[in-house]
Amino acid sequence: MRKRLLAALISTAMLTSMIPVASAGGPSDSMIWGVSYDWANIDDDQITLTGTSPEQVLQDLEDAAMFAKFDLDIISIISGSTYFFVEQWDDVGTTTIEDADGDTHTVTARNTEITMRHGSRNDNGLISYWEDGNETYIDIWFYSWATELAVIDILYTEYVDSQMRIVGADLAMSGTLDHDSEAELRVEVAAGGETISADITLQLAVAVDVPSLTAEWRTHDPVDFYWMMDQDGVSDSNFCYRDSCGMVSGDYALTISYAASVAGIPSENFGFDADAFDISMSDSVTSAGAFFEQFDTAIYTGDHTPSCQGLGYTVDADLGQDALTEVQCRTILPFFSPALLGMGAISLNSVFQDSESFEAVIQEIEYQIESSFNNENETSPDEVFVCDDGTEIPGYWVNDGEEDCPDGSDEMNGMGSSLELIVESLEHSDLGQTIENFFERFDVISESSQGQATLDLEEACLSMLWDPMDAKVLGMVLIDGGMMLIGPDIVGVSAHPVELHLEYLVGDDARAAQQIAANMDTLPGLAPPSEHDERVVRDFLGIEDEGGIFVPAPGILATLALLGATALFKRRDD
Repeated sequence: MRKRLLAALISTAMLTSMIPVASAGGPSDSMIWGVSYDWANIDDDQITLTGTSPEQVLQDLEDAAMFAKFDLDIISIISGSTYFFVEQWDDVGTTTIEDADGDTHTVTARNTEITMRHGSRNDNGLISYWEDGNETYIDIWFYSWATELAVIDILYTEYVDSQMRIVGADLAMSGTLDHDSEAELRVEVAAGGETISADITLQLAVAVDVPSLTAEWRTHDPVDFYWMMDQDGVSDSNFCYRDSCGMVSGDYALTISYAASVAGIPSENFGFDADAFDISMSDSVTSAGAFFEQFDTAIYTGDHTPSCQGLGYTVDADLGQDALTEVQCRTILPFFSPALLGMGAISLNSVFQDSESFEAVIQEIEYQIESSFNNENETSPDEVFVCDDGTEIPGYWVNDGEEDCPDGSDEMNGMGSSLELIVESLEHSDLGQTIENFFERFDVISESSQGQATLDLEEACLSMLWDPMDAKVLGMVLIDGGMMLIGPDIVGVSAHPVELHLEYLVGDDARAAQQIAANMDTLPGLAPPSEHDERVVRDFLGIEDEGGIFVPAPGILATLALLGATALFKRRDD
């Protein structure tokens, strides 16, 4: 059950984090809830959830490295904010629409507006040095920074008849997803009397802008999705028998901009020309189009009877209305209309598959990579290869399966002899044992320094607040030990003494926060530079000028993997 629920949650999260919309804004008495998070609190929340501070984890890593007899220092800072709001309201009165067959229905328009904003800045630094005497060492210096921006709005209008059956819906989306990052890796490896160094720089910038995406859906017969959501244990996606759900049609406009570059890979050490793997490409492609696809969606609902850590099946919750609202505590996914999930998924899939922008980007990337390798594989009949001992042979003899150079340097399977000597020397060093000692020591140290987590979310209960009378999910709760960790005030449920810094808002508080968030559509607004002092990382690395929160950097895994791969690499002869 947990795996199925997790899959459903992930699918829902992907929809609400990737969908790109004009903001409508509901009436002052709309039902609204949402969450906000300031990434400046990530350290405190990590301590609460793990029992160990990030600084302690870093210290344990350094101590383990010291025990294994190499130096390792890591630093990372992150800042920014995230906002997510769901607002729902019904239009006053009724209207008439035609279904897919042209039949007229009297319906009520139900609106759902989703507002999402996310902006973050992240800087990471890592320094590592290992030596084994005899002028054998590995020196690593790493720096990276990244920014993320997501500005997403969804306006969904659903048409239901007097029996709460869906006749159709309209969907409008717009938004921007922006990623910008750069990384520099300096590595120097010395062994076997040879030295190889590299200063590799990677840059990536990707922006996906969807200024408009609209879709319309009309059924052949009214669909009773909400009746299904009110039943026990529904888990199915085959609700539209004999194509009764009709088709989704729409239009979109899309722009994809990208810039990527790789430089500094020591290709000459692998038998290629210098700068052979240097790649630089950029483009901006705009496309527009239409789609017409069959409607499809999915629903998952939990049973009515199981309680959430003593929380009653039916509770009275303060959802920011004039009076308490009676709701049911149930697992229901998606936590908005299943038709919104279906229309969003179909629309996005159509854009991603049919858009010429994506096809153009993929073709350009393939061309750049193929061109790089093809140029290296082309050998002129007049080209001369110089063996490591100075002997000259025809270039087309290189890597032909026979050793033509007296020293065999023409048959290195793409690897230069200096690299081979380094690898062989490292195989006979204590690098492998060093890495093994490091991991073993870290396991011991981290276990002894591990504190007791204040919260154990494995035992926590996540439940949606379902209103069967209005057929809507009106919020969510996270209950731990029978107390409210995240969610609205509920009669008879006390607040949890432990605080997570995920702020849950309802009513006017949520509405005010949503209006503020809706106007924050730039990275400086969501992640102000004044709150992110990357100089902490730059000073750590010795970078002259160009604050933050310390967290365990993911770069440690990459670095250790690099060291481990170097230690375990072995030349294999066929």
